[in-house]
Amino acid sequence: MKYSTQLFILIWFFIQSCSGTKTAPAEAAAVEESNAIHLTQDQLKVLGLQFGNPVKTSMSSVIAVQGKIDLPPQNLISVNFPMGGYLKRTKLIPGMHVSKGEVIAIMEDQAIVQLQQDYLSAVARLDLAGLELERQKALADARAGTSKALQQAQAEQKLQAVAVRSLQEKLKLIGIDVNVLNESNISGQVSVRSTINGYVSKVNVNTGKYVQQTETMFELIDPEDIHVALTLFEKDLPYVHQGNQVSIHFMDEPEKTYAAEVILVNKGLDDDRTATAHCHFKVHPKNLLPGMFVEGELAVKNKQVVAVPDEAIVRLGNNQYIFIRKSDNVVELKSVATGLSKDGKTELITGYEGIPAGAVVLNQAYKLLGILKNSGEE
Repeated sequence: MKYSTQLFILIWFFIQSCSGTKTAPAEAAAVEESNAIHLTQDQLKVLGLQFGNPVKTSMSSVIAVQGKIDLPPQNLISVNFPMGGYLKRTKLIPGMHVSKGEVIAIMEDQAIVQLQQDYLSAVARLDLAGLELERQKALADARAGTSKALQQAQAEQKLQAVAVRSLQEKLKLIGIDVNVLNESNISGQVSVRSTINGYVSKVNVNTGKYVQQTETMFELIDPEDIHVALTLFEKDLPYVHQGNQVSIHFMDEPEKTYAAEVILVNKGLDDDRTATAHCHFKVHPKNLLPGMFVEGELAVKNKQVVAVPDEAIVRLGNNQYIFIRKSDNVVELKSVATGLSKDGKTELITGYEGIPAGAVVLNQAYKLLGILKNSGEE
């Protein structure tokens, strides 16, 4: 009996020792897979870690931005010829300035002559229909005519009036003044005039080419509302508002800056998590063209933020992290969202909530990240 008891005790110790050897590697693997770092006393001494809390501070900053010269759709003018016809003459080239009312092209076509002929013929028929209506009214008053004839005269006069009005509008579309049109000044050519003071962006036709009704001959730019469209990252969006001041410079003149002001911020995010701020120049630079690339600095006003020293933050790709103390010799990586940066401090937007008092590692964040990576590789 005594022998059996001793044998049982030996077997129990053997089982416990075997299970212990299996548990240790599993625990080590769990530590390696976590974001925790177990520091030795020597590492703590060399690193000289400082611990504390995020602090509230007033912060203003300048956000580096990029964008392009943009134009509202209503300020980009496409010029076509509603009837279609041959381009007789134009002097436009891209970049040329045009004035409102200036002749920018001469068009010609037989259909132009036919339209004027149709109009003048319709005017003559309308006059004749008016005279016939007056005659039928006189006959009706003298009881010498029939009501049917009067009704037909009234209908004919209305039909001719509709035809004249319709042809007037067609002539107006191609720039012919019906008030001065008569049988002695019918022409096969009409002038196309600029409707704005601006610049020529594109010339899509050449002299002698037949231009279809739907074909765009020229594109003109009205610079009245030309502005800068700046791209904002999601993290900067809460700080940009109408009235923020912007300093803009162009790629070919990096040393020269132009003052601008934010007039509108699009709060909707695109697929790449960016938004757009629209800015007006205080003094328009010369020769602005849509699509020109710009860079600038956007001034953000003072605001109360929660911040930590720059040394407390590490960046991996598009993400930011801080380290927090879990015990005397253990620190752990924690994800945060950051905002403004100035004077050696960076704003924490989220991720700092619920951290124990005095637990944030305020320095040596990148050295700790190196130790964490090395321990993971081992």
